[in-house]
Amino acid sequence: MKIQGNLIIFSTNNEERKDVRRLKEKKLQVLLDENNNLPIFEVSKNEYIRRTAERKIEEIFKTKKFYIEQLYTWGNPEFYTEENEILVTYLVIVNKKNINDLPENLNFYDISIKNKENTTTQHVELSNEKKNIQYEIATILKRNRESVEYLNRLVKKSNISELTTIIIHTGIKRLRNRIENTNIAFSFLDKEFAVSELQQVYEIILDKKLISANFRKKIEPMIKRTDKVIKESAYRPSVQYTFNEDYIKKSVL
Repeated sequence: MKIQGNLIIFSTNNEERKDVRRLKEKKLQVLLDENNNLPIFEVSKNEYIRRTAERKIEEIFKTKKFYIEQLYTWGNPEFYTEENEILVTYLVIVNKKNINDLPENLNFYDISIKNKENTTTQHVELSNEKKNIQYEIATILKRNRESVEYLNRLVKKSNISELTTIIIHTGIKRLRNRIENTNIAFSFLDKEFAVSELQQVYEIILDKKLISANFRKKIEPMIKRTDKVIKESAYRPSVQYTFNEDYIKKSVL
């Protein structure tokens, strides 16, 4: 059985400021190579797969500062290749400021997802200054004995593989699930941040606008105020916060 691993690496980038009274808006991004594939790594029988994945990330970005968790193991014969039959995917989040290097064959792409009206299909656009990748992916209900399974399928051929689109879709769904009940959102940010920046991370992942007062109430136990104030816009200065480590301790107890 041939086994490989790959990485779905998410980050954010700041859009050009549209309103001098507001902080720059953020975009969710994913890393692809020149062939529109996710970074691959070889699995060694002498090392835990997670550690091999971590070493690959360190090799790509020349940093040890990132978040990682196993996303899924793919074993569908439909996607078997000469190189792999089992593919183990790890989800990674990296703050752009922690990246010390980026190979020329790898680039981040802005993610834009739009639901097609009255369908379970989504139009996805991955873009940067060099390339634009577009595809449509549908959610299909499949009954298996007494259970119901929701599968994702590429609607029509594109210049990106079907499995890659499914992994991206699965990765975004994992982010949306995890952001609601963990501190995963903080992995996108600097150690110190404005509440508005944190809210932007939630909004781009959940793909919806949040009411600021409700959001602040929700995340208040998770953050601590610092003495720093940043004046980054023409509006009032932003008080800087940091993640409250006691939040994790209380959650574990």
